[in-house]
Amino acid sequence: MEIHHLASPSPNSLGGFKGMGEGGAINAPAAIANAVTDALSPFGIHVDHVPIRRDWIVEKVKEAKR
Repeated sequence: MEIHHLASPSPNSLGGFKGMGEGGAINAPAAIANAVTDALSPFGIHVDHVPIRRDWIVEKVKEAKR
């Protein structure tokens, strides 16, 4: 295995930085939503939004039990 670093100059006038900080913040909410969907799958509940509020989960579980 070889590791290579690629440097490319940034065309902006703000000191050469590029937007890399956003990447790590995008995946976590989706992973949490998938984990909650997995946990609630016995009730047939699918999470399709974030944030996931505790009262929403309680409401959906009560509806599923009816």
